Amino acid sequence: MSEHRKKICMLAATPLTIHFFLKPHLVALSKDHDVTLIVNLNNDNYLPPLDLPITIIDIPIARKMSPLFDLRCLIKLVSLFRKTKYDLLITVVPKAGLLGMLAGAFAGIPGRLHIFQGEVWANLKGFNRRLLRTCDWITATLATNVIAVSESERNFLIEQKVVKPQKIEVLGAGSIGGVDLERFSIDLKKRDQVRAELKIPGDAIVMIFIGRLVADKGIHELITAYRQLAQDNEHLWLLLVGPDEEDEMQRVELSQSADRVKQVPYTREPESYLAAADFLCLPSHREGFGVVIIEAAAVGLPAIASNIYGISDAVIDGETGLLFECSSVAALKSSIETLLTDSSLRKSLGLKARENVEQYYGNKVVVGNYIKYINRLLVSSTRASQ
Repeated sequence: MSEHRKKICMLAATPLTIHFFLKPHLVALSKDHDVTLIVNLNNDNYLPPLDLPITIIDIPIARKMSPLFDLRCLIKLVSLFRKTKYDLLITVVPKAGLLGMLAGAFAGIPGRLHIFQGEVWANLKGFNRRLLRTCDWITATLATNVIAVSESERNFLIEQKVVKPQKIEVLGAGSIGGVDLERFSIDLKKRDQVRAELKIPGDAIVMIFIGRLVADKGIHELITAYRQLAQDNEHLWLLLVGPDEEDEMQRVELSQSADRVKQVPYTREPESYLAAADFLCLPSHREGFGVVIIEAAAVGLPAIASNIYGISDAVIDGETGLLFECSSVAALKSSIETLLTDSSLRKSLGLKARENVEQYYGNKVVVGNYIKYINRLLVSSTRASQ
């Protein structure tokens, strides 16, 4: 390793996070630095190989709390970090953040960056909320630097006393990942092709959801609102793209409208399915920043989304989409009905959404912000360690 090439380690619990958000960052960092990714490759094993020009180490980080298992993982991480002597550790998602920051501090890694992107405890109450909030506080305290992926998430974390204002930043207009504006673009040929493959009529109004089919993403409210509207709107179709990790679809009732619901468990080409849709729906209960919203916007789709922190940064209400009261089926249903029946509004919101993405959320802009920031941290941590 030449002297100017620094050693960077990124720690994540699942390859899904890397596939969805961080592959461009790792590729860009690998051009000037020696990059290692530590991840549990047995999580999301339906995914294709990451195929990155970096070192990948498989360590079994559990998604959910498991004290004995987590302790073993922590010991492995401390041992690895002490041997390898990284210049900068970057962690994403809560479990990787907690274990990584503990191990990084014990091992003396000079630069420790955690990226917050939605807090699992935001809608919880009682002991579980206090416990998980404390875990995030420990992560933020042990990190030398902290990023929030939206301004509203930053404000939330400060208000909840998880992190001090001077320690947490938002890069540019926010988001953890940018959009490839050539890949995600308006494509009428692809629209027709995908609809034909899925046997969706050309005159159908297709509402698309992309993400994990879990309760936290509002999948139950979405299905309920769709089922109620579909009874009287035969042109309304629902396209669900993403893994059903907890068998949520077995717990929902679609009734007569089931034949107008299409499911795609996983795709490497979300832009193709977005091209086939008319608007996006993201009724999530928590988000750091809705990256899928800006991907849909790049394809010219408006979004219907929960009015919560994180999402409210990605949707300009009434300009690029519609925000509704989180968890309210009635409010969600009303918003869907508005876009379902007003084609001119869908078009105007979609065009404005595309303009907004071009200005603030292209890959070059977002990834460029991260690379500049990380390079700056590497310089600072080098000076501090000298």
